[in-house]
Amino acid sequence: MDTTLLKGLQILERVIQADSPIGVSALATALKLPKSNIHRTLATLVEAQYLTQDDSGGYRPTLRVWELGARVIARDPLRRAANAFMQTLHQETSETVNLVVLDGDECLYIHQIAAPIPIRASSALGHRAPAIFPASGKVLLAFGEEAEKRVRALYTKQKSPAPRVKLSELLDEIKTIRRQGYALSVSGWRDGINSVAGVIMAPNGQPAGALAVSGPQERMGPERMKSLAHSVLNACTHASGALGG
Repeated sequence: MDTTLLKGLQILERVIQADSPIGVSALATALKLPKSNIHRTLATLVEAQYLTQDDSGGYRPTLRVWELGARVIARDPLRRAANAFMQTLHQETSETVNLVVLDGDECLYIHQIAAPIPIRASSALGHRAPAIFPASGKVLLAFGEEAEKRVRALYTKQKSPAPRVKLSELLDEIKTIRRQGYALSVSGWRDGINSVAGVIMAPNGQPAGALAVSGPQERMGPERMKSLAHSVLNACTHASGALGG
């Protein structure tokens, strides 16, 4: 393994994840690396135009990082397969529609069509959430391999401040999701934000991603979420077909 490259990627990721420009000392503390190594790597990343240094001495990513990421997601087969059906779902519901994939223990939001009236504290593109909380994560877990075993493991290691439910209740919910085909979430990850989600299946019969319609609890009560489930499942079926699933 090329440890120099690995350290460089770790530094780049940490700078990208920071909410504001970050300095050498903060990076050294966070990554437990010598300041000299940090400084040399930052200089290389600046020279390669992935980072820039502001007047305070802190480092932040350039738009080159966004440009490359935008090209990657634009060519993503799942996003291409789901986009048209997300547009239709958005027109039918007038709510925010998210395309979500499972990455390890977390949901990763890779595409979004926002509601005309923005959701407060909604999950943004590129953000993550523990999979056992939002509807999108639960539906992906429910239709994946060894669902109960995986949910048990994730529940045990979860240390999030988000509302927790009993493990027995969560396992019962996973069974219900498999039976009805969709998942519901009431303030599952973001307080006051509810969602309904269905799964997009890949050609290998495994979940490729999830489509979720989200909105504030004032507009997305239990009855409305259930009434939207058919539209969500219809979009997921079409997206699965476009993907070859």
